[in-house]
Amino acid sequence: MHDVLPEGTAGRRHPIPAAANLRETSDFSPVAARYDATRDLPPALLNAAYDRFALAGLLPRAARVLDAGCGTGQISLPLAARGHAVEGYDVSPDMVRLAQAKAGPGGHALYRVADARCLPVADAGFDVVIASKLFQHVPNWPAAVRELLRALKPGGAFIHLAERGAFSNPVRRYFAAMADGMGFTDRFPGMRRRADLIGLLAASGAAAVEVDLADLAWRKTVRYGDAWDQLRERLFAEFWCLPDAAYDQILADTADWIEAQPDGRDTIVETRPYLSADLFRKPGELDGRTN
Repeated sequence: MHDVLPEGTAGRRHPIPAAANLRETSDFSPVAARYDATRDLPPALLNAAYDRFALAGLLPRAARVLDAGCGTGQISLPLAARGHAVEGYDVSPDMVRLAQAKAGPGGHALYRVADARCLPVADAGFDVVIASKLFQHVPNWPAAVRELLRALKPGGAFIHLAERGAFSNPVRRYFAAMADGMGFTDRFPGMRRRADLIGLLAASGAAAVEVDLADLAWRKTVRYGDAWDQLRERLFAEFWCLPDAAYDQILADTADWIEAQPDGRDTIVETRPYLSADLFRKPGELDGRTN
């Protein structure tokens, strides 16, 4: 019941050859094959958000979009389908390969391996930059923000998109509390607080843009046994910093806690994740295109 993954299968860190002076950022290659199945943002809600960004003037027609920390392309492939020209960058070769396979040849999306703090792109080349679930995984994350602003045209949109509550459930909260109790409270290599990102963008002169996404929520049913299995597979980077012995102990304790519930592994909880976005416009004027 308490078997664990073989040693060495936890998330690894990926060195960045093009920027050897940078500390390593989280590499999701070990979980790439399972990533899409466990990150289930409804496409209809994502497209609804993009509709609202377009109405707010943040997504010009046929925009050139940079997807930083693109992963498997979940966030930016819908933009390519809408006719935008997407370039995505991620440190994980496996994630990039999956994204490009999904994009197919001759499409509007191109995915490459690169670090968000050191991108092989020209200054002011993009109408939009978008990032989702990125900055907490990047040491010296302000360098990534500055790099994205460098790549963004004056007047262009900086979109920080998040699925709030999508990965929160009692099993994961129990696991996290156990990690806290063992002293593993600093579990991400990068950004700790969303407010820090907002403050940095404001300090750069970028202007906040308000778009209401409050109704873009969905219902997610979580079975305790499935949530534990995902922890056993080490699918979540938040816990990759734990030593194997500590991880295995917490996993076993969490399994015991689940078994003590009236329905054990078949216990069901319904969560209510929702979309949110921090939206900013870089100082200056866009190049005159309209929606």
